[in-house]
This record gives sequence, structure tokens and C-alpha cells, in this order.
Amino acid sequence: MTVDQVQDSQNPETEHPSLPHIVHLRVQTPRGLWSMQEPKDATKRPVYPISTKIEQVIQDAREVFKFVEQDSKYTLFRGDEILEPQRTLASYKIEDGTLLVLSVQGGNA
Repeated sequence: MTVDQVQDSQNPETEHPSLPHIVHLRVQTPRGLWSMQEPKDATKRPVYPISTKIEQVIQDAREVFKFVEQDSKYTLFRGDEILEPQRTLASYKIEDGTLLVLSVQGGNA
């Protein structure tokens, strides 16, 4: 088996051809909505491979909205469901266009 064949066999698209490999998210934060259009001056957009960990989405949202408080607790929710930082978007079956909510407890949100 060649290296290319090994990589192809590990590609989620070949295992689950109906699953998109990239998702565009919307993340509501106490400081505003992060989406493909908002905020206008955002340095990055919420576009992720489904293999991305939840903690990366939290980190990026913090960066976009300049949440610098280290003593705060940042939690990402989908509805009432708490998303665990070490799990991936794929493990929650997050779909394109999903609205997530960033909760900030403590500090100056």
C-alpha cells in the first residue's frame, strides 16, 4: 500500500462520502456574533475541517473578540448541550451553518 492509499483510507470523506469535510459555523458570544460576515473586521472566519477540536473554535472566538481573561471559564454550547473541548466537531456531528454559543463565566466578558 502506498502512502497515498494510506492517506486516502484515513480520509473521512472516503469513509463517509455524505459528510462534508468543512463546516461554516456561527458562534454567538457575549460581544457579538462571529460568522462569515460578522464582525466585519474579523481576522479569521469560523470555517473548520470537521476534525477540528472544540477547544480550537473557543480559542479562535476568543481571539476574534479579544477575550484575554485567563481566569474566565469559556464553554461552547449547542443548544443546551455542553461541547467538550477535547472532542472534535465530527464527534458531535456538527453540520454546516450550526449556531454555537460561547459562554464566558468570570472576568470581564
